[in-house]
Formats: sequence, structure tokens, C-alpha cells
Amino acid sequence: MQSGRSFGFSLIEIAVVLVILAILITAVGIPLATQLDQQRTVETQKQLENIKEALYGFAMANGRLPCPAALAGTSGVEDGAPFTGVCNTYSGLVPAATLGLSPLDSSGLLVDAWGLTQNRIRYAVPNRDIVAATVTAVPACALSAKALTRTDGIKTATMSCLADTNAAVNLLTVTATTVTNAAAGCTPANLSLKAPFVIFSLGKNAATATGGTGADEAQNILPAATTFVSHTQTPAGNCAGEFDDIVTWGSLNTLFARMVQAGKLP
Repeated sequence: MQSGRSFGFSLIEIAVVLVILAILITAVGIPLATQLDQQRTVETQKQLENIKEALYGFAMANGRLPCPAALAGTSGVEDGAPFTGVCNTYSGLVPAATLGLSPLDSSGLLVDAWGLTQNRIRYAVPNRDIVAATVTAVPACALSAKALTRTDGIKTATMSCLADTNAAVNLLTVTATTVTNAAAGCTPANLSLKAPFVIFSLGKNAATATGGTGADEAQNILPAATTFVSHTQTPAGNCAGEFDDIVTWGSLNTLFARMVQAGKLP
């Protein structure tokens, strides 16, 4: 004789199964998301190294560094005049079309591995004039307007001038942080005072209103920045706030060596 009991699942049993599935999906999904972010970070670091090599190559061919592309409206070409070296912006985007890099987005620009418009890769170059006061402070110098971005501007200024340790001829600065809070582990320390260029990605959080929420991230995107920050990723609770920018910079010695090799220096 059959009982009247149903052998289907009750709502409580279905709810328990759904909870278990949600836990399993979360347990698997979080490590996968972390791995994906790590992969994108590695891919972006490789991109930055490729851009660095392209910038050295450009200097070998042209005797100067290119101006950045503007943040909008330049189709990936440098925004400036090579014969005067005057750039319309000195901290903008990688001039990917000028450098012959690929693949490019619809505006002729490079995006990092996160792929959003906000993730277009940034590039900065010094707005450096060697003026009379500089020559007085550093006798090895010769007058040279926009020395890094003007055709033969580096040659005119001379390698000895630009490599001098006098602050009058410092280029771009890269520092470990801009925040002074030693007790919390934030102490500014210069990583370079002589960077001929800086290239960086805004990282995973690029889509936020300001490209990040931390003080160090805010420093990197200042319109006329001459100081940039590079350090390991930190969460929002860090003394300098959240930071996930991926930053690298050129070596002045390597730039000189490549240009000497190409016959553009001395």
C-alpha cells in the first residue's frame, strides 16, 4: 500500500542545496578572480617593458624622445613639435601610433590588460630647459630648450650635463611614496631623480572617478606631474591609501648608450 508522502524536494532542501552551491562557487571564484588579476598584472608589466624598448628605439632613430599623446583627440600620435621640442602635454598617454606599437584601440592608443578606455597607458617626459642659470650651476651644460623632446636636444645639452648630480638638471622623480607617516610605514624615498621618461598603468581600479582613491595614485595623474610614485600594491587602509598602479621608468644611462650605439650621441 502506498503512502501519500511525496518524494520530491522540499523548499528547505532546495534552499540548502543553493546555499551549498553558492559557497562552492564563491570558494572557487575568488581564487580564479585573484589569478586573473595576477595574470593581467604580469601582462601589463610586459606591455610596459615593450613600450620602454620602443621609446629607446625612437630616440635611437630620432635623437629625442617623443611627446606624449594628449588624453583625448590625438589618435595615438605625439602631441607636440619635434623641432622645438614643445609638447602640448608632458604627462599624457603613450603615443602608440607614433611608436608603431600594436594592438591599438579605436583611437590609436594602447590599453593595459584590463582593457577599459580608462586603462589607456600613461607616459610622461621631462619639460626640461637648460637655461643660463643651469649653465652657471653646471658648467658641463650647453643651452638647450626642451632638451629631451627636441631633435638633437640631448646632444646639444650634452650627456655630461644631463647626468650631472646637480639638482638643476634633475629630470623626472620617482619616489616610493608621497605620504610622510613613518609610524604607519609610509616614508618618502626617491627611487630616481633622473628618469628620462615614466610609463604606467592605472591598474584594476582605473575606472574609478580619479583612477584610484589613494594619495599616491592621485599624484601619478596630476596634469603637470614631475614626480611619480611606484610601490607594491596596497589596500585602502594603507597610510597612503589604495594603490595598484603599475609603474616603470627609463634609465638615463641606457638611453645614452642606445643613442651612442645609433650614432645620435655624443
